[in-house]
Amino acid sequence: MKEKRQTTLLIILIALCILFLMSSAGLWFSIRAYRKSVNCCRMKISDRQRDYANPMDRKAEEEAYTELMGFGCLELNENEPFIYLINPPDNSVYLRYEVYCREEKLYQSGLIEPGKMEDFDAYSCLDAGEHTLTYSISSYALEDRNVLWTGVQQNQDILIRK
Repeated sequence: MKEKRQTTLLIILIALCILFLMSSAGLWFSIRAYRKSVNCCRMKISDRQRDYANPMDRKAEEEAYTELMGFGCLELNENEPFIYLINPPDNSVYLRYEVYCREEKLYQSGLIEPGKMEDFDAYSCLDAGEHTLTYSISSYALEDRNVLWTGVQQNQDILIRK
């Protein structure tokens, strides 16, 4: 009788351990699925983006050049107030930009598709003079919008003429 009770107790204990492991695994998978869905749904594709048309190219009568993010000094004025936040056409990820000036966030884009860009009116946000902007750039997978890498930073010197 004592041996039968011990066997029954052992079977109950094993069943409880199996139930505990199954519920833990279920909880783990549920948390992973929730995190994935929250990350996917939280990050929205930008509704301000447009096709990349190399906006910094100058007219034929002007000296031809293209400004590259993070290099040289960009001059902004009333007629050219924008900084162009570009996701090059050859990329296979979404890009999101955060633009800072002296630790203050001036702008955050949505997810920009490859071959698209957003323009940011930095001229209206800053006083006349020289400023250094910091771009914090993050990339997201095209399939599920999960973050791939975050916070790659580039600096850009700008001159605001008012």
